[in-house]
Amino acid sequence: MSDLTEFLLARIEEDEENVHSWWHQQSVAVLDRALAECEAKRRMVTHYCSIDWTRNEPDGRDDAVVFMRLLALPYAGHPGYRREWRP
Repeated sequence: MSDLTEFLLARIEEDEENVHSWWHQQSVAVLDRALAECEAKRRMVTHYCSIDWTRNEPDGRDDAVVFMRLLALPYAGHPGYRREWRP
């Protein structure tokens, strides 16, 4: 799963960089929302990574993996996306 989380964090960083490059072309509200979305996604991924699955609800891990795969789905066209990550 670390490959998927690393992939997600890299795509989120790219998204954030893209938002900053649009600064002069979009309204502040649109940019603020896009940056907030990047931050929320980053927090979801880092929270997932921080869970000790051997101690905390190991049965919930399958659902969390599906959630991470769904989070990666918008990036399915990226060359680094792997077919096995499809939900």
